Order: sequence, then structure tokens, then C-alpha cells
Amino acid sequence: MIPPWLKPRLDAIFGIDLRTLALFRVMLGTVLFVDLCWRLVDLQAFYTDLGVLPRDWLVAVNGLWRTTIHTANGETWFALTLFVIEMIAALLIVFGWRTRTALLVAFLLHSSLLNRNPLVLLGGDILITCLLFWAIFLPAAARASVDAALSSRPPPVDTLHRSWASAGLLLQVMSVYFFSAILKNGADWHNGTAVDYALAIDGYATPLGQWLKTFPPLTTALTHYVYWLELLGPLLVFVPVFSRSLRFAVMAMLMLMHIGFIFCLELGPFPYISLTSLTTFAGGWLWDAAARAGERRAARRGPHPLRIYYDRDCGFCLKSVLILKTLLVLPRAEIAPAQDTPRAKKLLEDNFSWVIIDHDDKAYLKWPAFVILLRRSPVFAPFGWLVSGRWAVAPGNAVYNFVGRNRGDFGQLSARLLPFHERPFETGLIAQIVAGLALIVLMIWNLCTIKVLPEPLYAALTPPLRAVRLDQYWDMFAPFPSREDGWFVIPAQLKDGSEIDLLHPERGAVSYDKPRYITHEWKNIRWHKYLERIWAASFADNRLYYGRYLCRSWNTRHAGGEQLDTFKIIYMLEKSVPYGETPTVEQFVLWRHGCFVAPPPAP
Repeated sequence: MIPPWLKPRLDAIFGIDLRTLALFRVMLGTVLFVDLCWRLVDLQAFYTDLGVLPRDWLVAVNGLWRTTIHTANGETWFALTLFVIEMIAALLIVFGWRTRTALLVAFLLHSSLLNRNPLVLLGGDILITCLLFWAIFLPAAARASVDAALSSRPPPVDTLHRSWASAGLLLQVMSVYFFSAILKNGADWHNGTAVDYALAIDGYATPLGQWLKTFPPLTTALTHYVYWLELLGPLLVFVPVFSRSLRFAVMAMLMLMHIGFIFCLELGPFPYISLTSLTTFAGGWLWDAAARAGERRAARRGPHPLRIYYDRDCGFCLKSVLILKTLLVLPRAEIAPAQDTPRAKKLLEDNFSWVIIDHDDKAYLKWPAFVILLRRSPVFAPFGWLVSGRWAVAPGNAVYNFVGRNRGDFGQLSARLLPFHERPFETGLIAQIVAGLALIVLMIWNLCTIKVLPEPLYAALTPPLRAVRLDQYWDMFAPFPSREDGWFVIPAQLKDGSEIDLLHPERGAVSYDKPRYITHEWKNIRWHKYLERIWAASFADNRLYYGRYLCRSWNTRHAGGEQLDTFKIIYMLEKSVPYGETPTVEQFVLWRHGCFVAPPPAP
């Protein structure tokens, strides 16, 4: 039992508001879905045997113990099927429908996806698997979810949740910054040059980042800001004194740091995933203040609450209004059968429509009724204004009439897919024991990454944690930003003897000059990361497969003399230098490839 004097302190340190968890859930599912959409563009290139990483190379490098669901089959249809399943799970997380199952499916599939191609991993990829893992053990659907709307068991009344899982999630979020700061032990972070060198990596710096580099005093100040914020911020958020103010201040400063990353560095989904994780520190007092402001606005509109009337004989209609009330965050809205109110009953029978009566006692039907719900929502009001024009009424009413004509079919479908349920929102004792043990293991792992605990312990934990991609190592720009930068040139010869730049065939002649913005050279951040890794000696043997992929992808789209014959993969290495100095460029031929010659013998 927890002593009474200790409970409020633990609540302040490790508690998460259920409304905050709902926001976190929506953002997590959204970021996951968008990331999967971006990955889908390179589905065949990165996740099938026709791409740059066939399964035989993956097994040879990683061993059989790293086999995953995605390696069960190397064909495109199989990879696409797994992508679609995970994307559906991400949408279910957003809307909070069968949330815990969706989180578990997304976690297992995403960790498998990351193991399918380790050469395109980014820092945010591991973080998102960690967030999915902790969310499984939390009541993430207790607010603003389909699960909450259709639950026969009322969601928890108390808005504050504290458990081993909530402690694990909060410590997980802050461990990213604290251990990253510990690993930033290079001189650049202490003499104020780290941000300058980070922005000197043209492969990541945006045009704004390159411009910012021209202000050395500012980059020096930002270096110290980032380092001390990452080191001290995680300690301050767990101080039980002035916890509300400290948490909000640290959360806001870290969020501003990631917004700066978005504008200055091409880091893929990492800043957005980090912003999602930081929302977990939004205190309940923020939601209480927003609720009070909403009540004041409602009071100014009139004495009557928003009333939603549905057809009692339509079970699908009741479920629809319950879901809308919950997802649109309209807690004060009243729901009742139209048959119990003469005015609503008459409107329903004459118009075959649900009825919404606003605060000013004005009635709305069909599509305009849905629009008024959007406009009264504290979250979706801007969307309500966007679709409130006359142009939207006719198509909106057409959709409503279609649903109305087929509500019997929709009712049968909703009975199967959206039944009322009694699933608990909280996890049981066993799940919390698992969460507590996971918290201990992951903290031990992170301590191993900074060499506090012995190497044999790290080696023992590596296989199981890497299998589920909880093997976190927060070394962003640590111990110091890389001094190596550069760009690729792939001069190629076609069968008819003409020469092209294989990366940019539209440009005509091959150019070795430095591009104005190297970030514009890559198709996307994952291609950048892949090419960056095959430049390294540790992944040199994958250059053969990249060559085969280039031949295959070009020659399936061209015939005769336009087919690709031979090419070279050249890396133009540029070492970063302090601001004001001129860097030198070296040329390295990484690979020579013939599309119609026998492959080199295996080593």
C-alpha cells in the first residue's frame, strides 16, 4: 500500500491525464499512418526481394534470429498486405476502436518492418515502437474514442491515471533526451560549435539551416541551449516541487527545439514523433482551463445545451450520435430519442432526418446538423467553418440521404463491427507487472549504452530487445556531429553508347559539381539514409544489390539501345570545416557494375 502522504507526489510525478492520453493516442496513430504512407512509395525497393535488400543478404548479415514476419515472403503483394494491415491498425488507434488490439498489432508489425530493412532506419523509428509498446498497457481509449462511446462499462471517472506503464512511458520519453545528452561528450558540445557543424552537413541542412549557419554567435548559443536542455530538462520534469510549472516549461522548450529541427534539418519523421511523445507531459490543468473556457463560451450562446435527437427505432443512429459526441469532444451535449420530444419528433417524421437543436433553440437537419456539431466542437470548429458554405449542403445532404436509405444495412454492419461492449479500459495486475519489469529492463539497457553497466549485460539484452526493436540508442549528433558530408554521382552508359547521370537522367550530361541544396538530391530521407550507409565500409557488400536494383528498375522501363549497360557509383566526400573555411572534396569510386555480366564471386 502507498502511504497517503506519498500518493499525491507519485501522482504529480508519474500520473498522466486521460485527456492527455487521448491526444497522445490520436497523434501517435496519425504519425504512424503518415510514416507508412511515405514508406509505401518505396515498398518494392526497400521491403521485397526485388529491391535493394533481398532476404538472403538480410539473413547473411543479421542471422536467422532476426527473421521477422516481413521476411516470411519476399514478394510485393505480401509486403503490401502487411502494410495495409498496419495502416488499418494505425487508423483504429486514431479513432480508438479496439484500441489495445490495434496497438499490439501495430507494435508487432512495426518492429518487424524495422528489422526487414535496417539500412533505412532513422532515430524516430525506434522511438515510435517504444511509444506503441507503452501505450498497450495504458487506458489510451478512456477518452475521445469509439471504445469509450460504445462502452457499457463507464470509462474511469478520475481523469488522472498512474501506473507502472504511465511511469514507463514518461521515463521513456525523457530518456531520449537525458541519455542523448550523456552521449554528447565530444568537445563540440562544450565549446559551442556542435550546431554549427550539424548545419554544415549539407545532406541534412535545409536552406533555412544553411542561412542560420552564417550567424556563429547564434549557433553557439543554440548549442549550449540544446545540450543543457537535454541534460537538465528530464531531471526537472520529475521534481515534485512546482511540478506543474516545471513540466510545462520543459515540455514547451523541448517542443520549440523540435520545431526548430523541422525548419532547419531534414530528419524525416523524428521531430514529429518526438512532439507526439512530449504531449504526454500536458497536465490536466490545461484541459480543465480549456473546459472552463468552453463553458463560458456556451453560456454566452444561451441557456440551453446542445441537444442531439435520433430515431429510437434505429440502433445504428444511436451509435452514430454517441460516437460523434465523444470524438467531437462535446461532453455537455444531450442525446435523446426524437420521439420523446414533440418538436423533434415532428421534424424527424417530416424530413426523415436527425435533429440538432443549438444553444439558441434553432433546429438543424441532415448535413447542416453535422456542420453545427463540428462548429461547436472545441477541436474541429475550423473544419466546421470550412464546410459550412452553401456549396457543401447539396452533396452533404446526398450523402446523408444515401445513409438514411440504407440504414438497415448499416445497422447490420455496425452490429457486427461496432457492438456495445464491456471491455475494461485499465489493464490488469499481470499487465502492470510486465510493464514494471519492462521499465527496469529498459532502464538497465539505457544505462548500458552510456557504459555505466558492464558490456556482458548489454550483450545479453541485445537479442530479445533488438528482435522487438526496443534496442534504443539515443546518439543523435553524438558524441559530436559528423564531419563527413557529400553527394552521390552515378555516371552510366547505355547500350547505344550514350552517357547519363543515373540519379538524374533528366539533366543530361553528368556533373560532379556540388548541388546547391544536397537535401534536394535525395528522393526522400530514407533513400538518403540508405545511400549514406552503403558509403560506410560496414555495409559495402550491399552495393552489389543496389547495383542490381538499379539495373532492374531501369531496364524494365526501357528497351533496346536505351537499356542500362554499365555504371559507377561515386561518392563525393566533403569534410565539414569551421564557418568561414573552404572545404575540400574527394572522389571515391564505391562500385562498378555491369548489368549484363556475371556477378562477382562470393567472398
